[in-house]
Amino acid sequence: MLRQIQRTLGLPFERKQQQLQDARDTNILALNKVWHEVHEFQGSLIGTRYPSAGTHELYKHFVDLNGSTLAGVTFDKIAALLAFCQFEEEFVANRIDIALDFPVQTPRLSRRYWEVFLADNLLVGYRAVKRISNSGNNRPGTTVYLGSRESERFVRIYDKNIDGIDYDRLEIEFKRTRAEWIMQEMVSCPVDELPKFLNGVVCGQINFSRQREDIEFFKDYKYGSISVPAPSLHLDIERSIAFIEKHCATLAMVEEFMGSERFDKFMRSMLAAGKLRMKPRHRTILENAKFLGVTAFGVFLMLVQTPGAIAGGLTCPVPVPLSFQMTQKFPIDIVQPNAAEQAYFDNIGDGCFQINAGLEFERICLPGMIVNALKPFVIMGLGIKFIFSD
Repeated sequence: MLRQIQRTLGLPFERKQQQLQDARDTNILALNKVWHEVHEFQGSLIGTRYPSAGTHELYKHFVDLNGSTLAGVTFDKIAALLAFCQFEEEFVANRIDIALDFPVQTPRLSRRYWEVFLADNLLVGYRAVKRISNSGNNRPGTTVYLGSRESERFVRIYDKNIDGIDYDRLEIEFKRTRAEWIMQEMVSCPVDELPKFLNGVVCGQINFSRQREDIEFFKDYKYGSISVPAPSLHLDIERSIAFIEKHCATLAMVEEFMGSERFDKFMRSMLAAGKLRMKPRHRTILENAKFLGVTAFGVFLMLVQTPGAIAGGLTCPVPVPLSFQMTQKFPIDIVQPNAAEQAYFDNIGDGCFQINAGLEFERICLPGMIVNALKPFVIMGLGIKFIFSD
């Protein structure tokens, strides 16, 4: 795969020399991980980790290209590389930065009143503005940051000089789900439409809640606006627990370093500080987890106590349609089957339940949900399974 990436980009990547002496030959450190083989060109890296001997693990690859490298790569090569990588199993888009350079206007883009726009609730989607001004002789200019560096969208607005010509640069750093969506769209977008697409993606991140004279200037910067889907809000405390479990080795290391008594005191102090720093998001996750725990127990009792709630002697007259896919959303999960799937459920007879839609009870069918006349019955973000004998 490394060779294919090199051929696609057409750049002279060279293999890096060993940095760590390791019996397993895991000796190249990149992106805070150890890789077996890494190639470099102008600070950009591509690499591979081999599977362990005797296992069915997959080869792991990474591609990390910086701006100076991509400046010499045409759009068609970038699109070809993204298309090639996305066909790989477990493709993950960690980050993509998109920078647009505009002719200088008066005042410059970085000197607009971004703090005022935020304070007046004009700027949509950001809760923080940070400005850094450099008046030195080497690199004078101003940089404005919108949002948080840890979020999936982080904006930088700054002065840029390219080959002696001044530009205003609008640069946005997209991460995780937003980055993956953009990369997928870039593959399907015609090459000659990519500049317009990228302009729409970047400028579409600057939105104002209402019209005002001092924000009319931004109309001169964008050709259109493309909405990048926001990440889904996962109010699942299990993910937080899994995060802690993933870092159990770090906790064990700190405990051995401190000793048990000092470590316990340290953890109690951290928990006390954490309770004071809990934000509405954390409170919502906690309340939701408690609510779902009560809901799951209540549903179980309802199924146990309701006569005829679980059908007996179930027979399946036709196989389940292979095309059926059940999507799970939070907090309410309702599936709309297509005609073939609906016919299958109607043929089963008892594979449906009723839900109170406000005005009347509606019939809802789900695979494996053999529930009869539970009113009202709402499927929350729970994993509920029914297992039947012959």
